[in-house]
Amino acid sequence: MFSFSECIKLAMKKADITKQQLAESTGYSYQYIYDLLNGRRRWNEESLEKVCHSIGLEVNVVSSVSAQTPNLPEHTSERLREVLAENKRLCEEVGNLKTAIKALTKGW
Repeated sequence: MFSFSECIKLAMKKADITKQQLAESTGYSYQYIYDLLNGRRRWNEESLEKVCHSIGLEVNVVSSVSAQTPNLPEHTSERLREVLAENKRLCEEVGNLKTAIKALTKGW
């Protein structure tokens, strides 16, 4: 799994954006961008937002929590099945949020 900084470096390479260009578009100094990308500074909400916006990335927060839909008897109402399916979908989204947060904050 890539660190957040490695993902940003890869996105910069794909977008053909230099550290200097990123610094100029975010309003940060070249040194600050260099330090972020090399783990000498910690990412924060503002730096995440500015850098990702400048590169054209969207940050999604995902969780790894998942819900199991139990084996239901034949007579279970269709509405209950729908509610349980929606609950499972929401739990998967929360799980994806947790995973993304973990990836973004790794090493903090």
